Amino acid sequence: MVNRDVVAAKTGRARAWLNDAANMLLGPLDAFQADAKGRDLSLFYLFLAIQECIDLAAHWVADEGWGEPDDAGSVFDILADRQVIERDVATTLRGAVGLRNRIAHGYALLDHERVHQEAQAGIPALRRFLAAAATAAGL
Repeated sequence: MVNRDVVAAKTGRARAWLNDAANMLLGPLDAFQADAKGRDLSLFYLFLAIQECIDLAAHWVADEGWGEPDDAGSVFDILADRQVIERDVATTLRGAVGLRNRIAHGYALLDHERVHQEAQAGIPALRRFLAAAATAAGL
C-alpha cells in the first residue's frame, strides 16, 4: 500500500508547482515565448513537478512490491500494467521524463514551442497521475 503521508506531501508540492507552471505553459504561445524570465521560471516549476511525480511513482511501485523499473519513465509503465493509472497517462508521463531531462540539461537549448505544445497534454496527465495516487492512498 502506498504510504499516505508520502503521497500527501508529494502531491501537495507537485500540484503547487504544476499550478505555477501552468499559468504560463497553458497560456498563449506568444506570451510564453516573449517573457524569458517567466518562461524559465515556469520550466523550473514544471521540472520540479515532473521530478516529484517520478519520485512518487517510484515510492508507489516500491511500496507495493511491484519490481524495479528499468528507468525513470518505465515506473509509469509498471503502474499502468497494474492498472492503477491509465495507459495514455503512462505514455504521456514517459514523455514528461524526457522533457525533464531536456530542461535539466539546458534551458537555452530547448525548443520552447515544442515544450509549450507538450505541456498541453503533459500537465493534465501529471494532474491525472496525482489524482490516482491520492485516491490509492485514500486522500
